[in-house]
Amino acid sequence: MGKMNVCFETLKTQCKERGLDPLVIPAFEDSLGEEELQQKLSQHTKFLKVVQHFFEKFISSMQGVPVLTATTDKEGYVIQMNGDQTIKDTVNQLGIKEGVRFTEEHCGINSVSLTLKHKQPIEIIGPDHFHHCLHACTCYGVPIIDQSEGEIIGTITFMTAVECGSPLLLTLLLMMKDSIERELQLLHQNEKLYIINQLIMDTTRDGIMISSKSGKLIGFNHSAEHITGLKKEDVLFQPLDQLESFGLYLRKVLEEGERYTDLEIDFRQKSGGRVTVLFDALPILDEKQKLIGSFAQIKDITRRKRTEELLLNAEKLAAIGQMAASVAHEIRNPLTTVRGFIQLIKEDFEDNSHFHLILDEIDRINFIVSEFLILSKPNVVHFHPKNLKHILEETVVLFQVQASMNNTQIVPDFEDGDLLIHCNENQLKQVFINLFKNSIEAMPFGGQLAVRVKRVEDKEASIQIIDKGEGMKPEQIQKLGTPFYTTKETGTGLGYMVIKRIIEQHKGRLTIHSKIKEGTTVEITLPLISC
Repeated sequence: MGKMNVCFETLKTQCKERGLDPLVIPAFEDSLGEEELQQKLSQHTKFLKVVQHFFEKFISSMQGVPVLTATTDKEGYVIQMNGDQTIKDTVNQLGIKEGVRFTEEHCGINSVSLTLKHKQPIEIIGPDHFHHCLHACTCYGVPIIDQSEGEIIGTITFMTAVECGSPLLLTLLLMMKDSIERELQLLHQNEKLYIINQLIMDTTRDGIMISSKSGKLIGFNHSAEHITGLKKEDVLFQPLDQLESFGLYLRKVLEEGERYTDLEIDFRQKSGGRVTVLFDALPILDEKQKLIGSFAQIKDITRRKRTEELLLNAEKLAAIGQMAASVAHEIRNPLTTVRGFIQLIKEDFEDNSHFHLILDEIDRINFIVSEFLILSKPNVVHFHPKNLKHILEETVVLFQVQASMNNTQIVPDFEDGDLLIHCNENQLKQVFINLFKNSIEAMPFGGQLAVRVKRVEDKEASIQIIDKGEGMKPEQIQKLGTPFYTTKETGTGLGYMVIKRIIEQHKGRLTIHSKIKEGTTVEITLPLISC
């Protein structure tokens, strides 16, 4: 960027037209009070520190040359003066000091106003100034531009005696300008990266842990606090051993270069609660691929694990039901025959006590079979306010893998807003898991399984589970709920009974619409908590 060519004679004519007197010391009509100046200094702290840093480097290479630098903001207020004390004392006597504002209207020809106006480097040598009191000095001014925003931040002016003036000073000032702008841009980028980093650290639901190369914990976000139960102030900048099992893995990453992904770690918080997390630990490398630290991420999957247990329990329940049905069929029918024949030969018993003992034992076997069947029925549970959408979302996530294995895509369609209900979360998950399994089994070649949730007149929530499977006949739908009636080759009929009983316990309704070769829609309606 070269200096701007200025016609100083034209500028001097304009000064006279404004009524300025070249023999009078320029007046600074606008200046800051002490409090206002402090606010400006606080506002431009970063800018002034960078200027100070590079001016000290500059002045060390110009020993013996008296130079005063003045830094202004974009409005022309002088906010910092550094350099030769003699020049500073001289210009102070002329009214040039921190807090004053340079304007063309009151100060005539000056490097600050011209630099701000043209956004170009300015050189004013001795008599080029309008006011005679400034003819003994040379001024060089450059604008400082925020390269990330394209806006001017302020100006920097070098002032020296006319005899010490040199094009070299402007060249050095331009070099200083480039260095300052690059440094400010780098600081701005670092700030943006820091903000993005903090945004990620503070908003992610995953716990983030970062360690230095020396094995000290230097990053520990809010989610990590929540999941581990540890407080940030207790572990930050402490050895990794404070993190127990997590710290062990992070240390192995640092010392052995190990990488860990998708590890399931089960631990107990200080509060006593058991937590299961999915754990990743990886090295942090610089641009030269040198190790500079390690990074760990933990995802709380406690609820998912519990839901998987529910799925397993549902499968066990189906197995128990199947066994119970088989036991009932294989044992109860022969027992009925035996009991009937025993009653026919009652007269042949010499001792009636033997007859009654046999009947009692047969009845006891029947009772045991009945108790066995009860194992497939839900237990008495407690209800709590829950968000129905969250329950369904967790169940859908859990079932995605099994659906994919059966070439089935689950398509959720949930209405916006919370749907609060009184329920037992585990029981409802059991219901949805059983219904999802039924729908997938009804589509042996895969397909789409739609799950829709909506509010009905602000009183109820409607859940529709829609498949494009084989479908059922009306008479088959009518028989659903009959003990041990099933449309499956290996079914027991107990699953639908369990589902129906749970929905009834939740004061809900269960309806089924189906057409052969078109599919089935199961709709569950549950009452919402009134606001």
